[in-house]
Amino acid sequence: MKFAFSAKCLWAKKAALLNVETHRGQTGFSKTAKESGLGERRLSYYSNAYQAAGESGIKALSYRKRMPNEIRKKAMEKINMYLYNRIPPHLRTEIGFLVKAQYNRIIVSEKRPLFGDPLQTSCSKVFQVRYTDFDNRWHLYWMRKFRKWWPYVPQTSIYTITDCIREIEKDSWGCFWG
Repeated sequence: MKFAFSAKCLWAKKAALLNVETHRGQTGFSKTAKESGLGERRLSYYSNAYQAAGESGIKALSYRKRMPNEIRKKAMEKINMYLYNRIPPHLRTEIGFLVKAQYNRIIVSEKRPLFGDPLQTSCSKVFQVRYTDFDNRWHLYWMRKFRKWWPYVPQTSIYTITDCIREIEKDSWGCFWG
């Protein structure tokens, strides 16, 4: 079933008000998911996006307009500088990062030798940022265990790429660096 943007916002806002840390909140969330027809996973997805950035967060879920070159270039410079400084100098030949820009998204993956076979490498996705030009705002995502990018709910509001990097470095929920 297709849902209008306004319906997604309405259900996400309703779900975001529930305290799912309590039994009552969990029951309310399940009831809301059933009433909405979204199901618990999709309602949780929209609710997290709403908690992260309001209606802008929900719009960012499906927004794919190419970001302006100058904004992409500045963001990539800041991300690359942050990542370079994360790696201890003696490990820079072994550990690296892949930073890929596509549409309005920048995806960062960590590349390192396999534990059992150092001649091979593994690549793990760390985070994704998305830029929305309708409000000139950045949105932060983390990779869930079921291999889906998920809206990251920050402790303080995110608007800039610097805000995203601050949240990634803080990693309060253990979403990025474990």
